[in-house]
Amino acid sequence: MNGDIVKNLNTRHPDSEEMLPIWDKCEDAREGQTAIHKKGETYLPRLSGQSDADYSAYKRRAVFYGAMSRTVDAFSGMILRVPPLTDNHSPFIEDVSNQDESLQEFTSDVLEEMLVCSFGGILVEHTPLSGDIITKAQAQAVGARPYLAMFDCDSIINWKLDGKRITQLVLEEDEYVATTEFEGGEQCFYRVLDLDEQGRYRQRKFIQSEKKLDEFMQVGDDIYPLMNGVPLKEIPFYFFGDCDELPLLIDLVDLNISHYMTTADLENGCHYTGIPQPWLAGVQLAEGTTLSVGGVNAWVFSDPQAKAEYLEFSGQGLGALEKRLELKEKQMAALGAKMLSDSVVAETATGASLRSTGEFSVLAQLSNEVSKVLSRACSFMHQWAGLQPVTIKLNTDYLPTKMTPQELQALVQAWQAGGISPQTLFNNLKLGEIIAQEVTFEDEQAQISEATPVLTAPITSNASK
Repeated sequence: MNGDIVKNLNTRHPDSEEMLPIWDKCEDAREGQTAIHKKGETYLPRLSGQSDADYSAYKRRAVFYGAMSRTVDAFSGMILRVPPLTDNHSPFIEDVSNQDESLQEFTSDVLEEMLVCSFGGILVEHTPLSGDIITKAQAQAVGARPYLAMFDCDSIINWKLDGKRITQLVLEEDEYVATTEFEGGEQCFYRVLDLDEQGRYRQRKFIQSEKKLDEFMQVGDDIYPLMNGVPLKEIPFYFFGDCDELPLLIDLVDLNISHYMTTADLENGCHYTGIPQPWLAGVQLAEGTTLSVGGVNAWVFSDPQAKAEYLEFSGQGLGALEKRLELKEKQMAALGAKMLSDSVVAETATGASLRSTGEFSVLAQLSNEVSKVLSRACSFMHQWAGLQPVTIKLNTDYLPTKMTPQELQALVQAWQAGGISPQTLFNNLKLGEIIAQEVTFEDEQAQISEATPVLTAPITSNASK
């Protein structure tokens, strides 16, 4: 209850504690050069003997090649080039998070977390209800509704399972707290979701003590979410990915950082070897004498044996670095392509076709897993709203396969000849991307029946003249 004290609430699950540095690395690679530069020697070791000023310049010259961010954006875009399909009409499809976030936008966030860290979760929440609101009609009258909230890997602090059933979950969240009329900031708090002694789903909110960092004080009373006036018997939280497995793109991230270090060495070498460096021989200069280079300046020495030339860099040092960069860029491209390839299907004609569409790729497996998690979460959200469950299906065909005019003509002729049914014609038109994926057969038939007939000019003949 309000004011209760617990200890060590922010202790991470052992699997999460072990993976945290790897997740941070993947997230930094996703964010790009600013995040990578900010971590300094974590990703770019200092060269022997470098001063702070020299290292700062060394780091500034280094360029982080955004392979990770482009790969994540490309893969997410390939999956979402076709909007998520639902088998039942959902009133929440345009706002699943209660923050004007559509199903497609929410799915994009989940896909990014899966691609970057390969672990996260979805909580089904409900806007607060007063004690006298227990029916669906009453909830709708005041705008109360269930919604989805995604938690990334960093925010899932700890959990306990009984088999596959979640019995306790600790989540880290931030909320804005105003300190003055015009000022404020984010405050961290912890939400504990568990099943109490009677098996009822309970929520509690805690903040960290300012005096004792291992103590946390409960804020507010225990909350027992209700469905049809009855406390829930499960925690509606759905994990996606695996906490104890390396992220899907970890090899790409490691190579991306290696490429960054090579870039730093190349840019550093170019900086020092690219600046003209004069040298003198057989010249004695009076103490305090300075020589200027360029413009109208000229050096004149009385000794005929004196020499003045520029140092010129030679050798294969920088060329080797350039080749390493090129090789690593090709390797990164190959790692990305591997996500789309099928290592199981044999290279028959059928296998090549399946490979080209990505139906059996790692990316397709990821898409199917996210589909299952979204279906479970959305179905519970619908159930909480008194609606039928819903199935979400994400795209697994990543290359456009637009139907050719010849294929379309042959298909229509087969339908006109009675060789295929209208439903088969419709299904093939969807596969050929002539009809949008979200359109149903019934929708298309209704649009056809409502369409205004096209008037054509009568055909005339000069035969009778």
